[in-house]
Amino acid sequence: MIKVICGKKGVGKTRALVESANDIVNSSLGDIVFISGRRRLMYDLNNRIRLTNLFEFPVDFSSSSTFLGFVCGIISANYDIKAVYIDDLACIIDDVTDGLDEIFDGINKISSKFNIDFYISVEGDPNSMPDYVRAYY
Repeated sequence: MIKVICGKKGVGKTRALVESANDIVNSSLGDIVFISGRRRLMYDLNNRIRLTNLFEFPVDFSSSSTFLGFVCGIISANYDIKAVYIDDLACIIDDVTDGLDEIFDGINKISSKFNIDFYISVEGDPNSMPDYVRAYY
């Protein structure tokens, strides 16, 4: 399953992701990973949630294949992951419109194959997002 939270800057997308992750951590039978570029979130997340700050790694995440490879690496290292939260995809991928279809296609395949739920926030006008993104609102 993929769930997308889309909206303009400052509407509370990150807060909604953090609250969702904290809500399911107690009922989940597996591990939860929160991928972000913000270190400060570690104080907002339950200590059982693994926060991965992308910008601590010397990797250029501007391409969709690099980002998907990183996500696959996290999942291959831990088969107990049941949910992955990705905060601010537009901040992670330089040009969110270029390669966004590849990212969602890849995440959909990962979700189906490994039975992992993905929750993703995307900054932008919800009405101007492509259909393949709006399908996951």
